[in-house]
Amino acid sequence: MTYVSVVTLAAYALVLALLAVMSVVDVRERRIPNVLVAALAGLWLLWRLVLGLAGQYMGLGFKAELLSPAPTVMVPPGLEIAGESLAGGILGAVVLGGGLLVMTALYEGATRKESFGGGDIKLMAVLGLFLGWERGLICLLAACVLSVVYAVTRRGAAKLRRRRAQGHDGHDAAGQRSAGAGVDLRGEGLAATMPFGPFIAAGTLMAFVA
Repeated sequence: MTYVSVVTLAAYALVLALLAVMSVVDVRERRIPNVLVAALAGLWLLWRLVLGLAGQYMGLGFKAELLSPAPTVMVPPGLEIAGESLAGGILGAVVLGGGLLVMTALYEGATRKESFGGGDIKLMAVLGLFLGWERGLICLLAACVLSVVYAVTRRGAAKLRRRRAQGHDGHDAAGQRSAGAGVDLRGEGLAATMPFGPFIAAGTLMAFVA
């Protein structure tokens, strides 16, 4: 494995590590910290500069390697992660960030309901730098599908718990309410907001090897 491949693989590993931290924060606090999004953007810029410097050292030219697609790297079990060019990464950021912003504004304007948060939009824009617009869309699609599956599963589990509780919330033979009555199930439904960060992290992992 060449030096630039090792650097690229390390950059991807740091991306996933930062996404893991973001996911934990998002689950606990329902927000994606700007400092972590900025760290991802800084990582991308540093990575591209290192690729350029490596190209200069190898006699290929700083500008040529800075602008060229990053090297394709192999990860177990034999999966390839194709690298994006500088222009492809910037295009991915514009398409994902700008497109998601417009979609969110239109949806919220039409339904008066909250959709993607600002942190999610900024995070997807930065991930577009690493993934490009094609794999970025795969990431977003995978994240949306996984979040819907999670929401449906959680709602179904809440309904099942409610039915079981209602089954114990009957009356005894004397017509009196049983000891299981009065169970409060208001907290069993879906939360008002659902953290999207963990699904973006999972979608990114899937998009890397897509």
